[in-house]
Amino acid sequence: MPYRSWVKATQEAYAPLGNEVHAQGAAKYMKNIAPFIGIGTVPRRAALKAAWKPLPALDEANLARFCLETWKLPEREYQYAACDLLAWNKTPRSADFLVHPLEALIITKPWWDTIDALNANAVNPLIRKHPQLVNTMWEWIGSDNIWLVRVAIQHQRGNRDTTDLDLLFAMCAPHISEKNFWIAKAIGWALRDASAYWPNEVQTFITQHPDISSVARREGQRGVDRALIKKLL
Repeated sequence: MPYRSWVKATQEAYAPLGNEVHAQGAAKYMKNIAPFIGIGTVPRRAALKAAWKPLPALDEANLARFCLETWKLPEREYQYAACDLLAWNKTPRSADFLVHPLEALIITKPWWDTIDALNANAVNPLIRKHPQLVNTMWEWIGSDNIWLVRVAIQHQRGNRDTTDLDLLFAMCAPHISEKNFWIAKAIGWALRDASAYWPNEVQTFITQHPDISSVARREGQRGVDRALIKKLL
């Protein structure tokens, strides 16, 4: 299976690049969610591009297997490799890719680093291509898993002026007073992004929800204020 050669090439690319001091610092910064090899972003991506360039192309099934296999490896840089490949690989993906493998990746060893990379590199582009997957976002909004909720709230980030504002507000509303930092921050960031195009509407939404968490309010209001000031200049 082609994915095996990709996993092997990834391991070989990483082998000479480890730095114990950097590894310890990265693990501490990431609250010890996983051990690290100690490779910075720039050298990691350069090594991966060089190692992967001569390999056979991956179809959807092999891309999924590569992601799942690297997710099993202990060091965090292997999960970063999967996220990088999801961003770089342009193979068309079916709607089924959201559940296999993306949902499994989201709920396994989750922390903000991989969650936000999966959001931007895989989930959001997939939903733009398959709008019916919004139904799954509604399922995730009601989940007890905070990371699925975070992904659902952020699923339109990057849509710019094509953001469905009504949908965004509707998905924020059930968690508007949520005190969990990761959910509140997701609401704030989603509102901040939307405010670049609809500051008045976002301001109205914030005003109509006095119980909005302080974290979400701060981020959303920051975006509104920035947009309104920009209009005055």
